[in-house]
Amino acid sequence: MSSREPSGEPAPAPETGEERAAPSESASAGERAAPKARASAGARAGARRVAALLALALSLGAIAGVAYQRYAAVHLRALPRVPGCVRGARVALRKPVAVSGTEPRQTASGETVYLTPGEDRAVACALQLDEALARHLAGALAEQAPAQRAARLVELVRDRVPADPAYDRAASAAYMMASAALRGLPDDVAEVGAAAEELDRHHACRFDTRRPCPTRPPMPALVWLTGAPAALSLLGLLWIGLAASAARYRRWRARRSR
Repeated sequence: MSSREPSGEPAPAPETGEERAAPSESASAGERAAPKARASAGARAGARRVAALLALALSLGAIAGVAYQRYAAVHLRALPRVPGCVRGARVALRKPVAVSGTEPRQTASGETVYLTPGEDRAVACALQLDEALARHLAGALAEQAPAQRAARLVELVRDRVPADPAYDRAASAAYMMASAALRGLPDDVAEVGAAAEELDRHHACRFDTRRPCPTRPPMPALVWLTGAPAALSLLGLLWIGLAASAARYRRWRARRSR
């Protein structure tokens, strides 16, 4: 006979063993899936952190790089290559002038002056770079008095070569030849020593040399404000990469030890 509830409805059939085991099995599957879900969520969060750090490092690094390049293009230009004849001219100009010149050359004012063979060689070398530079050099080398000659050589480097980067080769060659010509003058003349210092200072302020430049402005603040966070972001990415590599190594060791 079929059993009935007090309400008159048929009583539910008793659960079998399989039906009782089904909920426990699904619960176990859910428990096993939970760590995987948490690991997947953690991996996605880590990937987002890495992407954010990478974007921050790239954007700030780009800003710092552009700011530095603009600064370096004006105040930290590299020394350019000069013609090989400049070195030979320097050797000739270091020798003190003992005789009058015999080689005719035109100055910037159109005057004809007579130079020694070594001086003429320097002017010919300067002519390969710029005609105006060669004429001004001829006028400076034509001066016989040490003080006047030193002043003209400083004027040549400081005032007669444009500051435009297109004239950097001419500026470097003019400095090398003018400084060599100063070495051929007497050391006991005060103007000669002062001229040598001014030449070195002007050259150091135009190019990136080992000598300090008192008038060079400091590095723009934008370089530090963006470069430092970019560097820290890169360090963070490096640390994350090392930590991930260490975790993978530990998992590999654990699998090997099973």
